[in-house]
Amino acid sequence: MTDKTFHIYRSSAGSGKTRTLAKEYLKLALRFPEYFRYILAMTFTNKSTQEMKDRIIRYLDDFGHDRSQDLAAEIRQEIAADGKTFTDSEFRDRSRQVLSLILHQYSQFAVSTIDAFFQRVIRAFTRETGLLGNFRLEVDNDLVLEEVIDRVLDKLTDDDELRGWVLEFSLERLEEGRDWDIRSALLEFSREIFREEFKTIEEEVLQATEDKRFFKDLKQSLQKEVKQFEQHVLGEARALLQEFQSLQLVVADFKWGASGSVYTYIAGLEAEIKPPGSRVRDALLSSAAWPAPKSASKDVITARAEQVWMPRLQALVEHIEQESVAYFSAEQVLRNLHAFGLLSDISKTLREYLRENNVMLLSDAPQFLQGVMQGQDTSFVYEKVGSFFRHFLVDEFQDTSGLQWSNVLPLVRNGIAQNYRSLLVGDIKQSIYRWRGGDLSILQERAREDVGVLVTDIYQLDTNYRSATNIVEVNNALFDASAAIVSRETGTAFPQQAYIDAAQKIFRQHPGYVNIRFFRPEEKGPDEEAGGRFDFQSVSLEQLPRLVEDLQGRGIALRDIAFLVRDNSEGQAIAQHFMQYRASSQAKSTCKYDVVSNESLRLDQATCVLVLINALRLLDNPKNQIARAQLAFEYQKLWPTQAFPNHHRLFSESKTKAFATQVPAAFAQQQDVLAALPLVELVETLIHIFNLGKLPTEIAYLQGFQDVILEFAEREKNDLASFLEWWNENKWKKSIQVAGGVDAAQIITIHKSKGLQFAYVIIPFLDWELNHPPMKSPILWCRSDDAAFRGAGYFPLKYSSKLENTVFKEYYTEERKRIYLDNLNLLYVAFTRAEEGLIVHAPLTKSSNLTNVGRLTKLAIEQSEYLSGLWTEETLTLQVGAITPPPSTNVTPEGGVMLRSYPVSPWRERLAVRTDGKEFFEETEKRRKINYGIFLHTLMSRVRTAADIPLVTDQALREGLLAKEELAPVAESMRWIVSSPVLQPAFAVDAILKTEAALIMPDGSERRIDRVTLQDNRAFVVDYKTGKPKEDDRRQVQEYLRILQAMGVEDTRGFLVYVHEKRCEEVHA
Repeated sequence: MTDKTFHIYRSSAGSGKTRTLAKEYLKLALRFPEYFRYILAMTFTNKSTQEMKDRIIRYLDDFGHDRSQDLAAEIRQEIAADGKTFTDSEFRDRSRQVLSLILHQYSQFAVSTIDAFFQRVIRAFTRETGLLGNFRLEVDNDLVLEEVIDRVLDKLTDDDELRGWVLEFSLERLEEGRDWDIRSALLEFSREIFREEFKTIEEEVLQATEDKRFFKDLKQSLQKEVKQFEQHVLGEARALLQEFQSLQLVVADFKWGASGSVYTYIAGLEAEIKPPGSRVRDALLSSAAWPAPKSASKDVITARAEQVWMPRLQALVEHIEQESVAYFSAEQVLRNLHAFGLLSDISKTLREYLRENNVMLLSDAPQFLQGVMQGQDTSFVYEKVGSFFRHFLVDEFQDTSGLQWSNVLPLVRNGIAQNYRSLLVGDIKQSIYRWRGGDLSILQERAREDVGVLVTDIYQLDTNYRSATNIVEVNNALFDASAAIVSRETGTAFPQQAYIDAAQKIFRQHPGYVNIRFFRPEEKGPDEEAGGRFDFQSVSLEQLPRLVEDLQGRGIALRDIAFLVRDNSEGQAIAQHFMQYRASSQAKSTCKYDVVSNESLRLDQATCVLVLINALRLLDNPKNQIARAQLAFEYQKLWPTQAFPNHHRLFSESKTKAFATQVPAAFAQQQDVLAALPLVELVETLIHIFNLGKLPTEIAYLQGFQDVILEFAEREKNDLASFLEWWNENKWKKSIQVAGGVDAAQIITIHKSKGLQFAYVIIPFLDWELNHPPMKSPILWCRSDDAAFRGAGYFPLKYSSKLENTVFKEYYTEERKRIYLDNLNLLYVAFTRAEEGLIVHAPLTKSSNLTNVGRLTKLAIEQSEYLSGLWTEETLTLQVGAITPPPSTNVTPEGGVMLRSYPVSPWRERLAVRTDGKEFFEETEKRRKINYGIFLHTLMSRVRTAADIPLVTDQALREGLLAKEELAPVAESMRWIVSSPVLQPAFAVDAILKTEAALIMPDGSERRIDRVTLQDNRAFVVDYKTGKPKEDDRRQVQEYLRILQAMGVEDTRGFLVYVHEKRCEEVHA
């Protein structure tokens, strides 16, 4: 074993890098019983963290029971090389001992995501130093950003400059045909400020824009430069055109006519100033290149060109070429100035919000730590917070960002200085998360240089343990050729350097199957008309059900098939197509067509959730006709009735009384009561009212939706309006997770498939672009030392080929190189998930340009001797091997509990809380009567009109004033009182109402009137009696009336209301 203490493992797909890291962990942990506490293993997702923990614990358990003998032998041999030996029994006992210690001290088992480690360090550091002791660490950037965007929009009325930027931003989106929702658009756009590229320059950007005149002065300066250039160029161009026209010359008189003549170029400068093409350059050198051969003015044009026009055109072109870089640079900055202003303002507003609310974003953790450790003894900083790790093991290192590495590096260096071993494991070819800050150059070169070449050993994991022979051989040849093609296209050797070790050795001696088929544009899809545009995706979709039928016919189970797609929209298209095919006459009874994916199992697309959401919307706004109609429509889909067999009528009749027949009566009649319920109880009640728990196919969605409700109520406000606003913005993120073992084909995006493997992989749409699509062009933060931009710092410019002719060209070139490599890596990840079979559909493009991965794959096949030998031109197919069932095909899917119903009940039927605890123990007949009287008086004091009774009684139940069995008699008495004809003045809407009103007597004593209404100097008094009539009752009301008369009320009437006898008795003063 080498004595170097820093190891870098460069892996490839299926080469066992997770096993390697787990083995290295165990080599360290098994040396001493409690040594695991000094090892920190970091990866980049919670899922991979859990997988790593499971694997380490499983290996220890295996070693303790004499299983996994091959791995145990490897570990013992490598430990022995370091001077520590174990007998069989010693190794077995040590494994059991370490496993026991880990399980009993699980919090010391340090396997976590790198973000979780930074969060732990920050919390401990702030607690230790007293900095930001009560700050809140927020993991959801969007939650904070929504508040920030609202603040920015609130400023629009008072800030003319900001309003102008937002207007330009909105107009730009409208011109691009994008969503007009400005708040959502700003939210999406503003995520730019969370990217690491911006965070590293944020201070510089904010300092440069601190001066309120910065944007105004910059705009004026650049506009002046643009104007001067355009005036010169367009002035000369217009003068030449005027001379052409004075000689009655038209475009047809010039060579090449409308397709590249001098006339066309000069006239076109009015619309776009650009350098000339090759045909105009010929005209700069020869007058013979000016006239059209058959023009009647040929001699005139030749003579004038020779004498006058050629020198003038030469001078014009020379000026354009000399000054155009500055012009185009200024033009691009001006075009993106509104984005610059918006991002600057949003960034400043974000800082204000974080400071005012004492919030810290988890995404800011690496930057915060870097700032803390500048100029500090970094090992001391980490020790101060209790981090005494000696060994650092980092998985998926190709996804590490620059800031993350700068914070981990001091730890690694400190450990290595004390002769403690650390290692990194990663695969540059699987770096597909650059948009999250991943920097593959760290694994490629920087890590070795930063730690030190003399202490670093680099190992290559070059054997593929996952895929069958044919898959490995095809991928070896394909990516060797593809990397060379991308290197030539981008003009850089980096892609070839990244794939220099892509070729893998074969472990599995099993042939496997590969089929890559290209589709000609002549092959029309079912929705295309003759002569229409080639829709490759519809053509490929048509093939998929038959392909799955063929695989099943050859013994392949659905659970062994995975469709890999570029984005969720493609996955949804596949799911919908299989649903339609299964219901069609083409479906075979001997085959299954079940597919599962997160996209197809989104909560917001489930019918039961749509019922609940639209019911909530209607309760929040009873005038919402769309919610009313959709509620009826979705409910009728679940429980169709004879009354409305045609669903379209539900929308046209949603305003009418017929709505009450389209939904449960309990909902139609109790909307006011339901709207007053807390959110969690409301949803539970709606599930009960709409009988959704009796639909087995909807149960998983109901569980998922209730989880969302509970999570929201715990974290946010427990009210309806807030939830609906949150749901509208976040519903697309919520889906139910399918348990493993389900016998269905899986649909998964390539990004999410990373780290996974499937027996048979189908890639139905090999057509994604190698370059950024125009609608998704990223922002590049560029700077220049050119005179016009010196001192201005960084500018946000949208990625575009127009940057090629600017001072910012190097930024464009670098991004183009990286995005091509990103998409090559995405192709690599997709092609290396397969164990037994790989099936690919790609479009055959007529263009010779390298535009998408399908074209790249075709070129690679043509340029590889091995791959071209597998190619059949007649069928446009590369094929090798045969379809055979995987070894695991005969495994029975895992069983599970299938819920046939989802029982729900109102919360108050589960638990009733009594607030009158003292009286609970005095439940005599007398006490019950007294309690009844108290309850009635209390509830009637809250009633204004009859319409209030349901709300008042419902509130009483929630407050625990009444038990459910007590509700009916009290509510009946209340309805009788309110409906009594002689008592109507006491419930007049336009009268002044006083309930439980206190009257102060001359002797200082107090009298309390149950109910009195005042109107036009008239008083109407009501006194409730729940016991037997007494002589003192009339005297009490008479006293109330006399007091009111003494207060100046001329007309007074009083009534005694004997509730149990249902009798009203008038009392006169």
